[in-house]
Amino acid sequence: MSQDSYYLGFDLSTQQLKCLAIDQDLKIVHSETVEFEKDLPNYRTKKGVYIRGDTIECPVAMWLEALDLVLSKYCKAGFPLEKVVAVSGSCQQHGSVYWSSQAEALLSQLNNESEKDLVHYVGPAAFARQTAPNWQDHSTAKQCQEFEQCVGGPENLAQLTGSRAHFRFTGPQILKIAELEPETYKKTNTISLVSSFLTSVLVGHLVELEEADACGMNLYDIRERKFNNELLHLIGDSCKQKLMGAPMKAMIAGKICEYFTQKYGFSADCKVSPMTGDNLATICSLPLRKDDVLVSLGTSTTVLLVTDKYHPSPNYHLFIHPTLPNHYMGMICYCNGSLAREKIRDQLNKERANNTENDNDWTLFNQAVLDDSKDDDNELGVYFPLGEIVPSVKAVDKRVLFNAKTGKIEQVVGKFADLTHDAKNIVESQALSCRVRISPLLSDSNTKSQKNLDEDTIVKFDYDESPLREYLNKRPERTFFVGGASKNGAIVKKFAQVIGATKGNFRLDTPNSCALGGCYKAMWSFLYDSNKITVPFDKFLNDNFPWHVMENISDIDNESWDRYNTKIVPLSELEKTLS
Repeated sequence: MSQDSYYLGFDLSTQQLKCLAIDQDLKIVHSETVEFEKDLPNYRTKKGVYIRGDTIECPVAMWLEALDLVLSKYCKAGFPLEKVVAVSGSCQQHGSVYWSSQAEALLSQLNNESEKDLVHYVGPAAFARQTAPNWQDHSTAKQCQEFEQCVGGPENLAQLTGSRAHFRFTGPQILKIAELEPETYKKTNTISLVSSFLTSVLVGHLVELEEADACGMNLYDIRERKFNNELLHLIGDSCKQKLMGAPMKAMIAGKICEYFTQKYGFSADCKVSPMTGDNLATICSLPLRKDDVLVSLGTSTTVLLVTDKYHPSPNYHLFIHPTLPNHYMGMICYCNGSLAREKIRDQLNKERANNTENDNDWTLFNQAVLDDSKDDDNELGVYFPLGEIVPSVKAVDKRVLFNAKTGKIEQVVGKFADLTHDAKNIVESQALSCRVRISPLLSDSNTKSQKNLDEDTIVKFDYDESPLREYLNKRPERTFFVGGASKNGAIVKKFAQVIGATKGNFRLDTPNSCALGGCYKAMWSFLYDSNKITVPFDKFLNDNFPWHVMENISDIDNESWDRYNTKIVPLSELEKTLS
């Protein structure tokens, strides 16, 4: 390791703490991981959490031990931590840490002590509460209702904070503790997100919340860039003080404290860029610019995009972008992803293989997805074996035939001509749902529909009601595909055709995306703060990204994109019939 400098990215997730190192060329050079259940069994967690009914929490002390352990692994591996010039990272979003009035004094010990471990200096006395709510927690239904009622409903809350009320969001979680654990809340001097907790430990004093991550609280007025007073007052008059006032907007939180320089050999000049949330770090792991989209094709489907338009909806999320001024990250989550497709695949394999199971073979499914010879331009279906988030409906399968000229649904059918039609239609409908929901967040494109469509027809998706023309010339510039199903060329090609990126479709295996986003954020923040570069984050990453690891998977297909414009109106009509 002869490089002059390295950058670390932490990923404090639910089940593990990972730490990734990159060199000056953005190449991954080292990685270490602490698995909570395996490496820290004394905390007796199950997959990193304690589960008590709907209440799901994490022991905060376990994270402190994990930080010591992962850095010890670096030392044992002989990694030159003295050459690390900056660190940053990601943390599980929405979780909250409740510091006591002694916390600041206990953290300050890290600036002159290193004889013992972190849990000795920042032990139980530092916390008013020894556990932190986890994003899987479902115990705040009452508080979510209170939040939405406070500002006049879910749509108003989304307009203010970028999201409607959610069980996992930090505001309702804090309100629950204030209501059910008043003594704990009274003893709480400071509340951190998990991201600002880790940043505080690394710099040796309490730091404000990181602004982008603060958007996942249902408390932060995104347009005004300040906490909403009505929502703060709902929790209590002291809430803003406990949150340390306004979130941090600086790109450097401070220098790493002496505990880490003395114990692990970090340079005293090593800078700490504020940690952010895991999804926010993910968009920093790829060279995403405005109007670029990331589609994660997993058990669920998650769509992330970079936009300069603040157009919130109760059915998705908007966050301030962690590195690009005046930009946002849009996030749309679907329950029905791979499992819904696999159900059709299995049915198709069973039907075509004389009623015997054909283990996980995608051949027939993929052939059907790419078969454009079928007479199916008037077919549309939704396939929700699980209750769906977007649109917000119960589990349902529904197939219809529509008039391609008017878009009107003409017939509900129990099944199509055969199951190959379902294979094609499930992928098309999933991709089309992504497309119409990202459209309001995209800039106008130079490519417009050539179909003879009534552009004044009103279409409605979720809470958006707009003329069809608003969906006929909105296309992302680039689409990046990640996740398990991105390895399936047929599924990705169909998604690419429907979504219609104008400047390329790419695929990348990203098992380290959160930690890698932290590495890139640390590197850019350090160089920019040191006046060694002047370019914004997106240009820096585009210019320096190791593009050789990225696979260009699909050419631009204007004709296919245009063909799916005829299915926008019927999809809107079909969704209106769901409940």
